[in-house]
Amino acid sequence: MAESKARDMSRFGQIDHLQGSATAGSLLVTGEGNSTTTNLQQGLAKQWTNNTIATNTHTLQDSFNTSSLTDDGAGRTDMVFTNNMNAVRYSITASCSLNGSNYFAHLGNNSLQATNHYRINTTNDAGTIADYDCLCCTVHGDLA
Repeated sequence: MAESKARDMSRFGQIDHLQGSATAGSLLVTGEGNSTTTNLQQGLAKQWTNNTIATNTHTLQDSFNTSSLTDDGAGRTDMVFTNNMNAVRYSITASCSLNGSNYFAHLGNNSLQATNHYRINTTNDAGTIADYDCLCCTVHGDLA
């Protein structure tokens, strides 16, 4: 039965909605070796941003699930979610740059990671907190 459904779906050029057969909010995808499955919902980015600073003005160049940015001082940027995360422990990946120099993005500390926002600190290669030209962040985890 499942094979015939897959053949039937292959006739369509576009699909607007996918739904798991056992759980509506979950879709399993078989891995490359056909030996494991991955929950597609778990692997999707739940938030991402591309931000710039020019003359102390933070600008969201592009984003997903980001309602705003807050400038919390030199090298400190708070990302505010449109839709909150389920818990305060989620994965954040960030990178930044300033005119091609070595700059580093990192979490300020655990208290600055909440269900509705998180803070990224940016530092130069000497470890001094400093603003960036471009900051990109991605979050993985469970939405509330």
